[in-house]
Amino acid sequence: MIYQRRALQRRLNELREVLDDEEVSKLAERLNRAGRDRVAAMWELVVFHGLSKCGHLKSEVPLASGRRPDIHFEHDGLRLIADVTAICDESLDKDNPYRELIQLIEAAKNKLKLPTGGLDLRIRAKHENTKRGKKTTLLLPPREKLQTFVSQTIVPQLREQIAAGTSPLRIVIDDHDADLDIIINPTKSPYNSAGFAAYDVPQIKDQNPLYKALKSKADQLRGALGITGVIVGDGDCCILSDRSLGWGEVSAKQIIDEFFRQYSSVDFVLLLSVRESRLGWAPYPPPVRQNHPSLFIREGCNTSSELNTLFQSMIGHFPKPAMMPVNGALRAREDDYGLGHHGGYSMVGSSVVRLGLREFTEIFAGLRSLQGNGAKYVEAAQKLPQEPNHLQAIVLRNLMEGRLPESIEIIKTGEEDNDNWVEIHFGEIDPAIAPLR
Repeated sequence: MIYQRRALQRRLNELREVLDDEEVSKLAERLNRAGRDRVAAMWELVVFHGLSKCGHLKSEVPLASGRRPDIHFEHDGLRLIADVTAICDESLDKDNPYRELIQLIEAAKNKLKLPTGGLDLRIRAKHENTKRGKKTTLLLPPREKLQTFVSQTIVPQLREQIAAGTSPLRIVIDDHDADLDIIINPTKSPYNSAGFAAYDVPQIKDQNPLYKALKSKADQLRGALGITGVIVGDGDCCILSDRSLGWGEVSAKQIIDEFFRQYSSVDFVLLLSVRESRLGWAPYPPPVRQNHPSLFIREGCNTSSELNTLFQSMIGHFPKPAMMPVNGALRAREDDYGLGHHGGYSMVGSSVVRLGLREFTEIFAGLRSLQGNGAKYVEAAQKLPQEPNHLQAIVLRNLMEGRLPESIEIIKTGEEDNDNWVEIHFGEIDPAIAPLR
């Protein structure tokens, strides 16, 4: 996810001192369940925790209407009623299933004994112009028909060209179901590439993931006494990214202004995302990621200053982002814990080596070896050509010289990390495993 698990756990622990234990446990259950909702639960957690440090927080306090908004917050005369949600481009991705097509083509290539990667996919699009804006859709078959499309349209052409000794393989498809070009060049393995029009950039103010999410929350807040708002977390949504707008595209501000015009039950909208920057062009040091809030307040609302101060304080209690929303959303769909410092190591001369504690423990448990170079999928990595592991060579060298570890130290990291380090110090030559001198 966007934030490290250790940072989330501390906030769960502290939130139990503020909210009902059952409420927090339900939040933890959602965080432990792989899928899209995990990102939404993550945003709820950091928002709840941040607000709990700024005033008196309650959750799901029933309104007169019977609805139960996520947040009931009070501080210095300010009463805030708000809902938290997360938005993504999942519905747009379902209508434009290029990822699934790439996966199916890759699977077909494997069955045809073609090398991994080397695929270049170019997809054309249709643009529907209306008085309200333009909608872009990739010219692909529906998701449920992709498997048949690949097996009946693409694979036969691949077989024919392979039999003829053609290289690279080229397929052009232009019919009522699809309009695309496929090039498979084995010399460009193991990488794939794709090109297509941006279908996730909003061009209609009230037909996009942000507007739909805000609209769904407006009724939830109707009749609430106090300042009302919606807090929207980034679950990998183009609208919340920092890309520049092109001609005809609408901004988050334009979408929210339209929402304020249509719905009077909401006083503010707070967008939460992450921004990334690099210092210079070199790959080191790593990119700097920062929490990025954008606050929009309805014209005429007289608590602008208080809201700005409150949310700046709230953001100050957020964890440090570990990854961007696009990667965090992908990781949230994986039913495992991800890697730690796997494959990473450092040395001081040849007598001191340091590696990740999780990898060290997995090696000790027989789940992997140093030769795997920290690969996430051990069995798959074992089928690939093995590359030399320098750390393994150093350990072996010490052993062959008759040097055994004389101390092992665990170096703990903080909550912004997801692994510790283990440092192994090799001692003097031990006559138990070396010639007597």
